[in-house]
Amino acid sequence: MRNLATQTAVLGLLALTTMLGGCGSSTPATLTAADGTWESALIGPGSGDAVFNFITSFSVDGTGGLSISYISFLTTGPCFPISGNTAGGTFVVTATGTTPTADFGFTVQSGGSSLALTGTATGTTDTSGTTTWSSITGTWTLTGGDPCTGSGTFTMTRTGG
Repeated sequence: MRNLATQTAVLGLLALTTMLGGCGSSTPATLTAADGTWESALIGPGSGDAVFNFITSFSVDGTGGLSISYISFLTTGPCFPISGNTAGGTFVVTATGTTPTADFGFTVQSGGSSLALTGTATGTTDTSGTTTWSSITGTWTLTGGDPCTGSGTFTMTRTGG
C-alpha cells in the first residue's frame, strides 16, 4: 500500500512539473506576430508634408519590450543621419480577439535629437487564432533644438515578417 502511495505521489509531481515547465518561458504568439519589418511615414502639422520616413525591424519579447535589429532613415537631414541611430520601444497588447490592439511606444536617439512615437497598433485574428498586426498610428514629437523640433502624426505599416 505504501509503495502505491509513493508511486502515485511521484507520478503526480511529474505531471505537475510537466504542466508548469512551460509557464512563463515563451513569448505569446500575439506578441511575436508583431515581429518583422515596418515602414513609417511621419507627417508634419502644417501642410501634411512628409517629415521623416524610416524602416525598422524589431521583435517583441515576453514583456512587450522591443528588440530593434535595424533602423534606417529614408529621408536625410540635420536631425537624423541615414544610419548610426539607436532605438528602443514597447509593444503591449491591450485587447485580444478578432480585432486586437496594442499600445506602441518607440524612441530614436541620434546626437542631441530625440524622436518619440506613441500610438496604437491594430490587427486581425483569424478563426485559427493567428494574429496579424497590420498598422500602427499615433503622434510623434521631436526634440533637440532648432531645426530639430516638431510634432505631428505617423503611420507605420508592416512590410515583412
